[in-house]
Amino acid sequence: MADVLVLDTAALIGWPLQQLAGGLVVAAQEEELQRISPDRGAILNSLGVVFSEPSAESLEQAGAAAKETGDMAGLSNIDLALLALSLERSATLVTDDYRMQNIAAALGIEWNPIAAVGIVENWRWALKCVGCGATQSPPDQPSRRRGEHGNCVNCGTELRLRRVR
Repeated sequence: MADVLVLDTAALIGWPLQQLAGGLVVAAQEEELQRISPDRGAILNSLGVVFSEPSAESLEQAGAAAKETGDMAGLSNIDLALLALSLERSATLVTDDYRMQNIAAALGIEWNPIAAVGIVENWRWALKCVGCGATQSPPDQPSRRRGEHGNCVNCGTELRLRRVR
């Protein structure tokens, strides 16, 4: 296991405080933590976490892997930044997010779950129209809102992520 850990927001919420010291986080997680767990958010700066941002090159590599696996539509900008930071620092990603685990595995990044078991195999995903069944190209950027993937260019019906078998 890598000595350096990149901590998903779920780790900031669910892990004992002493386990967070030295973990890498991105600045956008501070606002997310304030919204989800105000008590933890209030003490984030005193926990000994290290704020760091990934390079544009690492973000590009993580984004390419997310598009390749079909997971891009299910990611947030924070998720993508944490993946890129893990890649750049050769750090272990600590997350219960199956999409992030899937992309990490595709990139050769070590990952550890927080409370869940974690993925047992890599999956590929596609955006499919629930109306006409057409498959759409994966987006170039993470979703603005989780679960919203846009509408079909053919019929205008909602798109959903479906596993490619």
